[in-house]
Amino acid sequence: MEKYLENKLMHFFTKYRQVKYKKNETILRIEDPPQGLYYISKGFVRIYMIIGNGQELTINIFKTGSFFPLTWAIADIPNFYFYEAMTPTEIWRAPKHDFLNFIKKDKEILYEMSRRILMGLNSLSVRLEYLILGDAYHRVTNVLLLLGRRFGEIKKGNDVYINFPVTQQEIANLAGLTRETVSVEIKKLEKNGIIKRKNPVYIISNPKKLKNESLIYVEGCPLPYFF
Repeated sequence: MEKYLENKLMHFFTKYRQVKYKKNETILRIEDPPQGLYYISKGFVRIYMIIGNGQELTINIFKTGSFFPLTWAIADIPNFYFYEAMTPTEIWRAPKHDFLNFIKKDKEILYEMSRRILMGLNSLSVRLEYLILGDAYHRVTNVLLLLGRRFGEIKKGNDVYINFPVTQQEIANLAGLTRETVSVEIKKLEKNGIIKRKNPVYIISNPKKLKNESLIYVEGCPLPYFF
């Protein structure tokens, strides 16, 4: 997002209340009525659900500069998910009515919000495809691919550092697998020289190979990201 749009959002949200959360602290519980529109000024927040066997399935991860829950704010859809701080997190919370008035008056912010929603829908459709069709190896491969595309930073040549400490359990929650299964598939990727670990950060050491290993990657139809 362009800096001046970030400044616009910060200028709006910082008029309201700031709330700080510790790592793993719950921000919003399922079916809790949100107390406003939340803007992340620092940290990472995951949105997840609990499926039939008690396993957590991560739906999305929000980074600094994100705001939620938009479906509640705009469409009056009740909250059906848990929101949890993945790291120490700082959030500004604005009243729903004030936020709606803000985006109605500012076309640039409204456009940015619409762009984010469409990107989120695209990512969700991609994840649904590999969750339905992929085996464990390709599920893990695609999770790392999506994390690299969304949170990655290119360093030292072609290495892509995933810029927050993600655990095997968190990868499992994104892939809909057990942590033990993820551990096995991670070892395969490390053995093949596709990824490596520099605690607590995963490094994609061969982005091209990771993309080609992805079950849903189709030559000539690449997804719109930097690798």
